[in-house]
Amino acid sequence: MNFHDLRIIVNQIKRTLKCPKCKGRYTDDDIEIIGSLGDEQIYFHAWCVECETESVINVVIDPTWFNEPEPHLGTAPRMGHVSSNEVLDMHNFLKGFDGNFSALFEKKSKNSKQ
Repeated sequence: MNFHDLRIIVNQIKRTLKCPKCKGRYTDDDIEIIGSLGDEQIYFHAWCVECETESVINVVIDPTWFNEPEPHLGTAPRMGHVSSNEVLDMHNFLKGFDGNFSALFEKKSKNSKQ
């Protein structure tokens, strides 16, 4: 899984999930990654600023998703197959990631404007 896929998952969470208590929406600031089980499951922590409810979101990815010729998640197109180097890159990235998606997306956005 690469950064593009991770961003799609976070956007899908924001678009489809609501706080179970007050039905409030999540933003990038409210969602952080807390762990993963290989490439098949990712755990996110979500915080509702409206009612201060915390939720754990378990995202399960079908392993065959990576074997499709042109896999898709949501409506965003994929760039191609996921290489073993990309998997290792994501693994190394997640080991040092603090869960702050807002700072990560801002940093990525600023780099792409240059």
